[in-house]
Amino acid sequence: MLIRSDDEAIGVAGTIQKHIKEKKKVIKVVFSGGEKSHPHLQEKHVKKERKKESKIAANILGIEEIITLGLKDLNLKKEIERPSVEKRVKDIIKKYNPERIYCTSSQDPHPDHRAVNQIVLKVIDTFRKKYPVFAYEVWNLKQEVNPAIYIDITKYMDKKLEYIKSFKSQWVYMFTLYFPAIARAKQYGMKNNCKYAEKFYKLR
Repeated sequence: MLIRSDDEAIGVAGTIQKHIKEKKKVIKVVFSGGEKSHPHLQEKHVKKERKKESKIAANILGIEEIITLGLKDLNLKKEIERPSVEKRVKDIIKKYNPERIYCTSSQDPHPDHRAVNQIVLKVIDTFRKKYPVFAYEVWNLKQEVNPAIYIDITKYMDKKLEYIKSFKSQWVYMFTLYFPAIARAKQYGMKNNCKYAEKFYKLR
């Protein structure tokens, strides 16, 4: 799973818990530390707190490992142009040989989210092996044109909400997304004949 810090809470946390309950190992790759999320605080302090928070949150779901790339927040479009970043992402995929990769959507209005999508697909397309790649939604207003799949997260919805709430330093942003995430899960559940579901777009 390749993300920015805490984005997965909104779009994929229920599915993460489902995979973990199925004895799958989940690796969280954080591209940036979110240091620009609190302009009134020192960036070094924000990065430290968010990294600590991410580790605490990971324990809620049972995420085994977090890899931090340390790229500059709100500047990923430029950062991903560096060959060293592409190599790092490629090395991670080679090392773990994932069954599935989840990343943010190309239709997300946040530029860093689109940048993550861009670099993931660019790297994936260099491999001879066909890795399944799925995009999840965070701030999305527009739908992707790619085929959609729905995953039943009814059993894991409470954990998803607990996970969202655990990012206390980001609660202003999380609160904005909290109730829409519940409504979206209900809507997708109706499409999937269950109570709650998460939606993904199959990119590869």
